[in-house]
Amino acid sequence: MLNVYNYYMQDYVSRTPHYSAHKRRELRDIYKNIVKLSASEPLYKIELSESKQASALSIKESALLLKDTAHKLQDTPLLHTAGLVSEHPEAVSASLLRRMDLSEFEADTSFEVEVSSLATGQTNIGLCLPSDEAPLPEGSYSFTVSLGYDNYSFRFNVAPDSSAFDLQTKLASFINQTGIGIEAQVSFHRELGISRMDLSAKRVGTFGKSSFSLEDTQMPDIAEKGLVEAFGLNQIASPAGNAHYTVNGVSYESPENTAVFSNIMRLSFHSVTKEPVTIRPVADQSAVYEVLEEFTNSYNHLVEAGQKAVQENKSSALLLRSLSHLIGTNYSALTSVGITSDEEGYLLLDSEKAAQAARSGDAELVFRQDASFLKALNSRLGTIILNPMKYVDKKLVVYPDPTAPIMQKTSPYTTSIYSGMLFNNYC
Repeated sequence: MLNVYNYYMQDYVSRTPHYSAHKRRELRDIYKNIVKLSASEPLYKIELSESKQASALSIKESALLLKDTAHKLQDTPLLHTAGLVSEHPEAVSASLLRRMDLSEFEADTSFEVEVSSLATGQTNIGLCLPSDEAPLPEGSYSFTVSLGYDNYSFRFNVAPDSSAFDLQTKLASFINQTGIGIEAQVSFHRELGISRMDLSAKRVGTFGKSSFSLEDTQMPDIAEKGLVEAFGLNQIASPAGNAHYTVNGVSYESPENTAVFSNIMRLSFHSVTKEPVTIRPVADQSAVYEVLEEFTNSYNHLVEAGQKAVQENKSSALLLRSLSHLIGTNYSALTSVGITSDEEGYLLLDSEKAAQAARSGDAELVFRQDASFLKALNSRLGTIILNPMKYVDKKLVVYPDPTAPIMQKTSPYTTSIYSGMLFNNYC
């Protein structure tokens, strides 16, 4: 026996998935299945080496894990959790504000969204000045920036004979480093030898907080103009504007390029639309991919256990063949949700096809409770879990007497006398 196994299982029991924690009726059914299975099981001798124990335990654990994942696929709300898909996400995208079930939406629900204008921020375009000339005498200059309800005061020193381009570059860097929500940029026309400084608000919309203005407050006595006037920084080229859009023909306005609609979803606007963009609820694609990925990983764990066992136990090939036959029989259904298999029997998952299956509803059809694939899988896993010793090499002694009553020709624990009793903490 693996003496450390039960010690290890003490920690495992608390983490056992709830699908493996059986009710009294389920345990009674398991007992009946053991009796039925033992009726046709021959008497055999087995050299219970440590490697055989490890193989049986690995196969049984992997089968339990896969069965738990299969139950999760049937019962999980993830396959029914709603998500939103946009026909043109580059123009309009959407997300739900809370977790919702697909049943909360009426059949053929859709939202037609049209964006006529995006929310924009205020832009000021400065004066074009000869880049090499000195527009201001040396000295200390002060100005204020009003941004919504906030006012900021700044002081800027002009060195002797500073060119317009140098002053614009230094002032733009100074404003950008303040982090007040205004971005400054200097453009330079080499052929004409002129440059200008532009300002734009980082925030959009016409809440007042997004609009800004500048004003000179102090300059040297010899200066005729301050920084703001000399560079034309307070000249508004385009004011801030709100986003204008419609949902199912009803007009709305938003100071940002996002909007909450009907306390259900958040819309994000990326560009003006030439025609309405359809948004509709579908199964949450990321959630579907996660459960499909968990299923393929659990299945591959069982295949891996069989591959390792077959190196020392030829009987383990029965496990690999039965799994391969199961996948082959249901290959068409599995490929519809992006699941394929390689030459060694491992499953592969295509994320794009899985997302498409989420949108079309194929994932729910393949993995719903009455689906033929999951029914066949659960039946196969039940046999593996009850008698993993079937897949390790042993010597046949005698077949059971087919004419004897069932309770006379079998012991309920024949199939689990080795493997099952190792699992005395859970079934």
